[in-house]
Amino acid sequence: MPFKDHDLNQALKNLREMEKEVEELMKDFLISKNQTLMVSEDGWTPHVDVYETTESLVVKIELSGVNKEDVKVQMRECELLISGKRVDNCEEDREDFHIAEIAYGKFSRRIELPKDVDEELVSAQYDQGYLKIMVPKARKDKDGSVVIPISD
Repeated sequence: MPFKDHDLNQALKNLREMEKEVEELMKDFLISKNQTLMVSEDGWTPHVDVYETTESLVVKIELSGVNKEDVKVQMRECELLISGKRVDNCEEDREDFHIAEIAYGKFSRRIELPKDVDEELVSAQYDQGYLKIMVPKARKDKDGSVVIPISD
């Protein structure tokens, strides 16, 4: 039985999406297992923890040596975008490196969020090299519907 054109197009689209997902998974796996791969064509990739509390989804990013002013946090369509740069402020003349593991330059991370978060109440704090972003969960009734507050 031959494929219909729209079935083939949809199958090719699905295959391309799967290929992108596998590529991202492999990249994340390799980066997490090998520190020397923390530098990419986009810069370096900071480590991230994402976890839930009863009230919020929390994103914690390790950014030692990064100035708060050099970090940008954006929320776009259920995605959290974190970008910035780490600058090497070393003033000594360096002749030879024996070990060079600290990555400098630009970084960016994109974290997909569940749809049941309150994007209007997102907050962030930076302390001792960690950026912590709190994304409150949307308040739901017992039937699972989202409660929308009504203001005056």
